[in-house]
Amino acid sequence: MTIRVIVDPSNPGQFFACCGLLELADRFWSAEGLFKDREFWIGCEGTLEQLLDRLVENPPVEVLTLGNGLLVKKIIAPLRLTFHGGGSRPFTLDSWTQTGLERGKPVVAANRPWNFWSGNQRSFDIWLHLRIALQEQLPRLEGVKAELLFSQRVPLTGRFGFDPGAAWNALDVGFSPNTQQMPVASSPATEMLAAIGIQRFRPLVSDDRRAFFYSTWGQPLPPCVAAAASSGRVDVGPNLRFRGQIVDRGQYSALGYSTLLKGAFDGGSSGEM
Repeated sequence: MTIRVIVDPSNPGQFFACCGLLELADRFWSAEGLFKDREFWIGCEGTLEQLLDRLVENPPVEVLTLGNGLLVKKIIAPLRLTFHGGGSRPFTLDSWTQTGLERGKPVVAANRPWNFWSGNQRSFDIWLHLRIALQEQLPRLEGVKAELLFSQRVPLTGRFGFDPGAAWNALDVGFSPNTQQMPVASSPATEMLAAIGIQRFRPLVSDDRRAFFYSTWGQPLPPCVAAAASSGRVDVGPNLRFRGQIVDRGQYSALGYSTLLKGAFDGGSSGEM
């Protein structure tokens, strides 16, 4: 059985969402995935509808205390996902956090650039709002609409910031819709799946953390190998390589559209694991 979705790989949110789809499909059924033309293909035993049903089945658990006893601020709290019907191992999303020292004491801090939100939003609330929006979309995602999953957008006031197709530039409109809590057309599936994908599929990040580099891959790979191919550490052609960018939008940041690269990745970037 094959899951297929239409993807624009220059949209980093859609790229990482494909990685998230592969991650979940492998956890549920064992899977391999590849990019082919403008589509992402996953070979597995399930369907896209089954995968999305499991994704929204349970709300996450907000992790406010790590196993080592460190406290986490609610704005960046990791999220622990659980699933029924197979793939029941808990899966924690914490790519937007890092452990470090502050005045000589260990703390849990934001991990730039992956913590795009600020102010009165927090990771738990963002996920809950996206989950509800995706639940409402699922009955309408059949046939061709399912393949166009990432382009199915609805008005939302909260999102992680992975999908540049949802973003309004504060300079363009004269104010920030995020700050004003105004709904912006967003893809809940892209946002949720990208948050899952970035957990394993970490791109190379520039030293100033304003740019990152990623690659598609053109042969069927399981997530453990595809993660290396996605960062360019392993070259699996035919592939396309991109330079992504972080864009400031009012009090928030988000991903912008990426630039297609020719040849090897630019220098001056460091790996992040």
